[in-house]
Amino acid sequence: MDLGQSRQGPRVTSVTTGTDTQPHRSGGRLAGRRVLVTGAASGIGAAIARRFAEEGARLAVLDRADDVAVVAGEVDGLGLVVDVIDGGAVTAAVDRAAGELGGLDGVVNAAGISVIAPLADTDEALWQRALEVNLSGPYRVCRAALPHLRAVGAASVVNVSSGAALQPLLNRSAYAASKGGLVSFTKVMAMELAPAIRCNVLVPGAIDTPMVSGSFSGAALDTVVSRYAMQRLGQAGEVAEAALFLTSHESSFVTGATLAVDGGRTYH
Repeated sequence: MDLGQSRQGPRVTSVTTGTDTQPHRSGGRLAGRRVLVTGAASGIGAAIARRFAEEGARLAVLDRADDVAVVAGEVDGLGLVVDVIDGGAVTAAVDRAAGELGGLDGVVNAAGISVIAPLADTDEALWQRALEVNLSGPYRVCRAALPHLRAVGAASVVNVSSGAALQPLLNRSAYAASKGGLVSFTKVMAMELAPAIRCNVLVPGAIDTPMVSGSFSGAALDTVVSRYAMQRLGQAGEVAEAALFLTSHESSFVTGATLAVDGGRTYH
């Protein structure tokens, strides 16, 4: 999903605040935890929000797309339309989420865009767009959330990067740079913010989401799948399970980690 298109001025729109269509589990692995998820209108972000709700989390879900209202209704959460490239809107949205949830125990940054172009065709605007969404977006969310996360004393941040951060492919200079930077950014946060806030990064391989289906099809998709030992695309729900582990108390001694959920990517 493209969350990076600029808008005129800050825009934070509340689209829904819960419909009780999916009650929270009182005894789930995230019971009582208040979590903000970006990029939640579809794909990995939506799968994470749904899985967290099943495990008892109270949620604020953010996305540039108005479709975030659908997911917010499913998870009985607060839905906010916000573009992660807009610093003022991000701060307002994070503060709104913390206010309505009564604080923040966790953040998952799943907003991102795919950029596929050779260097010769990667002009400065395209380069900046990749960095603004994939790297500066999580920075803005984390910085805005920091006072709220510090206030609880046992918080968690999970940033969703990409296999391109560990082993880039051709025509991915802007994308790989943005996602590789996100890994390093997360590791520095982990050192700075421990022990009160744990910070980890997920590195998914090719996942069956609108982003992947919009970028590959036919023979090109077959080539992508051939690079994985599992010989298939991953599912968004499989990434959500990893995010659940890193957000829950089960990973209480895990910070600064890079967890690949990539089906055994062979990098050839």
